[in-house]
Amino acid sequence: MKNSPIKNTVNLISLSAISLALCACGSSSSSSESDAVSDVSNFPSVIIGQVSEVTSNAITINSHTVPASSAEVELDGNNASLSDIKVGMYVEVETNGTQATEIEYDPLLKGPVFINGDTLSIAGTTLNNVQNANITQGELLEVSGYSDSTNSINVTYQAAINNPQEELELLGNISNLNTQSGTFNLGNLVINYQQAEVDGALSNGQLVEVEGTLNEGHVIATEVDAEQSIDFNNDTQAELEGIITFVNNDETLITINSKWQVAINNQTQFEDGTATNLITGQRVEVDAQWQQNNNQLLATNIEFESNNTEPTVTNYTFSVSGQVSVSDNTATINGNNFTLTNQTRYEDGLTALTLNGQWLELEGTYNSEQALVSEVEIEDNTSTLDLKGNVTLNENSQATLWGYVSEDSTLSQFTDQYVELECQWVNTNQVRSCVLDD
Repeated sequence: MKNSPIKNTVNLISLSAISLALCACGSSSSSSESDAVSDVSNFPSVIIGQVSEVTSNAITINSHTVPASSAEVELDGNNASLSDIKVGMYVEVETNGTQATEIEYDPLLKGPVFINGDTLSIAGTTLNNVQNANITQGELLEVSGYSDSTNSINVTYQAAINNPQEELELLGNISNLNTQSGTFNLGNLVINYQQAEVDGALSNGQLVEVEGTLNEGHVIATEVDAEQSIDFNNDTQAELEGIITFVNNDETLITINSKWQVAINNQTQFEDGTATNLITGQRVEVDAQWQQNNNQLLATNIEFESNNTEPTVTNYTFSVSGQVSVSDNTATINGNNFTLTNQTRYEDGLTALTLNGQWLELEGTYNSEQALVSEVEIEDNTSTLDLKGNVTLNENSQATLWGYVSEDSTLSQFTDQYVELECQWVNTNQVRSCVLDD
């Protein structure tokens, strides 16, 4: 699959535009041929971010102005030149330490726009900051940008698609999978994959990239990629810029732009903040190293940026502990389903096949459609439960959080609130003494 955004997520060396990040201003050209470039001879081997300026001989990305006059340039799988790169595009730049050797751009999304009131989306992904004055229902649009929450992106570059037969590029989490008919949904868009080349296993909740063409409101897929394989050389250095969309309770794992999972340890350095500033919606620039043995990106430095994005009201992170039953890729606690995906990280020696019947802590993100598990670890202390989510009323008018009810009514004070609580476990789905976890 050419320049797969999913592989951009995890294969930072070979691809580009799934990388989603931020901040950009400036122009796409300069009046001077002697534009200054960064006086740096040790650029990271991979720099991923949003283009803020392009000149005849350099590209500016993540505050780096990198000489690029001899770089190979590829746009959406086609050979191009430096002048074809536009401000706002999210690109991947490979360097030899002193100058760019390759620049790659892939659109984040290319597909039909769905308009619902003032909200625009493509394949279930909400488009924020899009210039929508002349956009009509079903119009084909190319966008680049960065995820600021699950199923929501901040558009930094857009272009109309005038050819109705142009190959589309879509990204999202599968829902309504029907293996008999060979279809699934990405948001409101039906994907027919009967004739497609499929890489990886398809199941509800899996993150996939789809390529195909539009036919009578459906997408006829030619390729579907559900693999999450990282193909780094050991110790590869990469720089990522983006929005934190998930932080685990221990502040040892974050997700950038809903795509890149980055581990944190006691050697990770912080600039303009500390680990306590790792919150969803925070913009960061991350220097990371690929560790082949641990199969992870490890943050060596995290720099906090001043402008934050507020989490959306339809997306939250969650945490829940309890005895888990597992069927296919669904973990269930107290009747609540949590989807295990190709991005789920398993700790404590766990695998997807060893979860059933164990006491576990699940953490991840959820929206109106499903809860996606980012991390699973063994729950050692079953007497105290950390619960994060929305407190609602069940059919018996009892306050409940992830199926737990409080025998002493301490959950009632938090009804209709999104909270982080510490509760004492009593038995089955009963808790008591629930208090805010500071």
